Amino acid sequence: MRSSVFAKLLAIMLIMATSLLLLVSIFFAFVLLPALHAPSSGLVYEYARLFAATQPGLDEARNASAQFRIDIRYEGPKGTWSTSADLPSVAGANADSGRYGHRHSVIPAPDGGSYLFRWTQLRRLMFVHDGMLLLLLVLMIAVVVVAHAVLRRLLRPLRSLGDGVARLSEGELDVVLPNPTRDEFGALTDAFNAMVGRVRAMINARDQLLLDVSHELRSPVTRLRVALELLPDDNTRRHMTADVAELEAMIAELLELERLRDGRLRLAPHDLAELVRDVAAGFPGVGVIAEESMANVDAEKMRTVVRNLLENATKYGGPNVEVRVSPGEIRVTDDGPGIPAADLPNLFEPFFRVNRSRSKTTPGYGLGLSICKRIVEAHGGTMTVANDPTTFTVTLS
Repeated sequence: MRSSVFAKLLAIMLIMATSLLLLVSIFFAFVLLPALHAPSSGLVYEYARLFAATQPGLDEARNASAQFRIDIRYEGPKGTWSTSADLPSVAGANADSGRYGHRHSVIPAPDGGSYLFRWTQLRRLMFVHDGMLLLLLVLMIAVVVVAHAVLRRLLRPLRSLGDGVARLSEGELDVVLPNPTRDEFGALTDAFNAMVGRVRAMINARDQLLLDVSHELRSPVTRLRVALELLPDDNTRRHMTADVAELEAMIAELLELERLRDGRLRLAPHDLAELVRDVAAGFPGVGVIAEESMANVDAEKMRTVVRNLLENATKYGGPNVEVRVSPGEIRVTDDGPGIPAADLPNLFEPFFRVNRSRSKTTPGYGLGLSICKRIVEAHGGTMTVANDPTTFTVTLS
């Protein structure tokens, strides 16, 4: 109830309908029916007394019963008769009371007998009262059902916005929500679509900037390498050569990251178990538990994924690294200290590193996991990470 506007609005409608039903019930039960019953009872009694004084017979009693809706019974010297089969005897009528007081009147007849009168109009009023309550209950249910349908329709853009926000938070930047309304929700949907467009444009501009800078850096780096070849072979040259090589590697990874956006892969059937064993052979101490798993993949790209994951696991994890291969899935697990929970959402972002110092003691540029994720997504798969123990899972569709 607290987290749903729809539930709150529906509850308000239900409370209003219930309150209306309660008010009408109280009005009928304590105001209208007593007000009708009190004077009508006196009139009925007076009519019955005058009618009994004329000592009517059965035929006259039937005519009066049909005209005034009064049931009549006679017990006396002239016998016993009744206009209704369910009328009680005169002796049993005094103990019979209805919902709003006594329904029967016993009047002595001039011949020593007794007439029993029962006004059926009160029963009709009670039927109308109960029928009205039942009708109001049905109407209340109908109102709630109609309100449920109308509210669901009115709040559909809000649910669509929630789905769009969830998709955007998962990195789906091509979200475009339909906008069938022109109310406040429609304006909010338009604003959301415009925001997604601006976010997509900013990210594309950032990626394009990285790509352009990477291309432009190639020429001066090449000139630096040529110039280094002309320097004497000493420690200064060796350190500068290492720095230039590191810069070239970073540029190559950036360009590879951007090339993967096009999703150009050389797909062919391969056994993931064999591929993983081949890569893991270059990492002593890594355990492999694999069963045959055929998949349509780019073998070189998938080797890059497994190689990067194993390099991270052996570099930052514990001494025990294990790779499990099952149909359509690769899991790399280590027993290291794990990844801080606050860093998990950003782990696959370009240039993100858990160790922000970026010192020489922790080599790398924060591009390896981004490249891995990009390769896996180009295959139509997903890549996730979890702690306790640290486990990277590659799932291929």
